[in-house]
Amino acid sequence: MKIIKSILKYLTNLYFLILLNGILFTSMIYFKIESTYEAEIFSAISHYIIRDSVGKNNADTFFVRAMNITHLFEHNRIGVFGDHPIAGVKANLFHPVTMDLITGNGSCGSASAILARVLKSYNFKVRFVQMLVDGKYGGHIVIEVNKFGKWIVMDPLFNLCFKDSTNNFASFEQVSKNFEYYKKQLPANYPTSYKYEAANYTNWNKIKFLGPITKSILDFCIGKEKADKISLRAYLLRNYNIVYIMSKLMFVIVFAVTIWKFWKQNKSSKIVT
Repeated sequence: MKIIKSILKYLTNLYFLILLNGILFTSMIYFKIESTYEAEIFSAISHYIIRDSVGKNNADTFFVRAMNITHLFEHNRIGVFGDHPIAGVKANLFHPVTMDLITGNGSCGSASAILARVLKSYNFKVRFVQMLVDGKYGGHIVIEVNKFGKWIVMDPLFNLCFKDSTNNFASFEQVSKNFEYYKKQLPANYPTSYKYEAANYTNWNKIKFLGPITKSILDFCIGKEKADKISLRAYLLRNYNIVYIMSKLMFVIVFAVTIWKFWKQNKSSKIVT
């Protein structure tokens, strides 16, 4: 109990709080700069796709061109960076999608992240699909994007999307249920183990205890079918923006505590005087 009191006393020390305010404010500015920079990069890519699709300005064309560009980025960079994983705080802790864009590390995961970020810049809903490969989920990662109410599957690593019998884009579920029909559309270099057998949208077991508990709560609140289709990774594409919001919230709290501490200390000194 004494240790806790000592820690609280140290943390609420006015000088420490002033220092913490400075650190949080500086961090907030830095994360905002990085978030804005990242947003501008993907906005530029999206605008290029729109300009490149002039005369064919519809969702289908945008999706295909976005996939084409992502495929181009991935294969141009993976040849340079593929055998040299990038380490460090920025790459491993924050891992913004710009790292995937620059290096191509992560192969299908990187390509999917880039495509998802481009599609989300135009407010299309996306979700990451962890494909079942050789009995394990995550052997290959693709993207599903919601096209006006229908989810369609895209594989940017292989520049692949599927067309159904009516010449419309197909969903992962459609491909899974009728793979014999859709496998005719696979490119020659497509791994035979990628059979679209089943999909997992979030690995809830990745974070022990917290993940499974969260999934159980979601199953109860919204139903297992809907909970199974939640893709957490789709909400974590703007890491710098998330950290910016968190640091901003912490700054507001710490700043309020600092003002209260300063007022209390100033009031006490007046009483003594």
